[in-house]
Amino acid sequence: MTKKIIIISILFTTLSAILFGGTFFEDEKKATDPFVGDFGGFGSLFVNPAGAAGQTGSELSVSFGARTTTNDVKLIMSLKDMATAMASTEGLTEESLADVGTTLSDLYDSNVINDDLLNSLFDGTDLDPDTIDWSDPSAVQAAAEALDSTDIAAIETQVEGIMDGTNTDFYSALDSTVGEVDMTALAGFKTGFLIKGWGMGIYDQAMGVAYIDPSSTTYGLKTIYNELGVIAGGGFTVLDGKLAFGVSANYGLLMQASDIAFEDFNTLIDGSINYGYSWGVDLGAIWRPAPSLGIGVVFNDVIGWTEADTPRTAAGLLGLLDEGAYLMNDFGYKFTMDVDAGITWHPDWRFVEPQFSVDLYNLIGYGRDIADEGDDFKAAMYRSLEHMRVGVGFTFFDFLKLRGQYFNHYLSAGVGLDLLFLELYGELKVEDQAVKADSLGDVPIGGDVVIRIHL
Repeated sequence: MTKKIIIISILFTTLSAILFGGTFFEDEKKATDPFVGDFGGFGSLFVNPAGAAGQTGSELSVSFGARTTTNDVKLIMSLKDMATAMASTEGLTEESLADVGTTLSDLYDSNVINDDLLNSLFDGTDLDPDTIDWSDPSAVQAAAEALDSTDIAAIETQVEGIMDGTNTDFYSALDSTVGEVDMTALAGFKTGFLIKGWGMGIYDQAMGVAYIDPSSTTYGLKTIYNELGVIAGGGFTVLDGKLAFGVSANYGLLMQASDIAFEDFNTLIDGSINYGYSWGVDLGAIWRPAPSLGIGVVFNDVIGWTEADTPRTAAGLLGLLDEGAYLMNDFGYKFTMDVDAGITWHPDWRFVEPQFSVDLYNLIGYGRDIADEGDDFKAAMYRSLEHMRVGVGFTFFDFLKLRGQYFNHYLSAGVGLDLLFLELYGELKVEDQAVKADSLGDVPIGGDVVIRIHL
């Protein structure tokens, strides 16, 4: 049972670390990542290789993040905290239950969870909703801190029932209130070097969705994508640095898995997985009519290909999956060329360096989507938000960075420190539907942390 408890904690809190492992560099950008019109060093190889022209240095970058809704965060963290405490040497304690109770009290007061769900965890104990007012966090905390060993043992049994499927009351209550709970986790890694604007590196990027489906009493990983690859390229300038050209090529090993569901954490009951490879070549240019102004364009996947290898089993993955458990289908498709364009204004005002950038991504695909869907003018303009990235940033005294951007329907704000060779950066993301939502509880939110070592 301890093994199961540890696994559920890992599943919802360190999924990004397990998946640590770049197609997603194009789809998932931090506010500190280069823009199409930027001269951004090694990072430009993933956006516009012309941005590497004339620059030198090396980089080691690690990033990770997660996306879900506020309510899902609170519920997932509560379950995780109980599972983690049960797996510890001390086990579940009054203090850990008091922390969980405060979070659940907030959900209860917001009508996200109800008495039935609380009963499935605390029935018959001093935390029974028939005994105390769960809309009062202080009352919940006081009751938790007064629990005896018998009550704690009863709660542990109920939590264990969530993991082995015997606590059907929990799943029934979850289905009638919250519904399916899921969390998207992302992780990335890239490292490389440039010498006079030319270089190479390796990258790894992954995304996974962990979930609990109360209607089927299952939990697992809905989707996993992973790409491990190498990238090389660079750029050169002409016309006294006013015009830069660049080229980059990448080759990546792919893994795609879906519907990895468990009836318990010992038995895989469903799932499919594919392995493959991809390669592509990008061509880019940046024109600088003024030292502070960059206008860029990049042709993505001028040539390229993605194809799956023969599907294989993954016997004994992490010691959890049985041989032959996967049901696999192969896949393959050609890359289609697309175009990105952008403009960046980045003046140097001595103690502060502002930056304002606008990018438009996948312009060919954008036009194709409008034609295929028959968009009117209003729909076409709204669709442009899915292809647009707008960023604002300020660097103070060369080490304090403030960044914000709008990209892929998320508004982001972040802060970072760039100290000598070490850069630390974190940002918070909120989906744009927050501006018209009645409550932030059901609005998708997220966050990213980036650690870079650069020379």
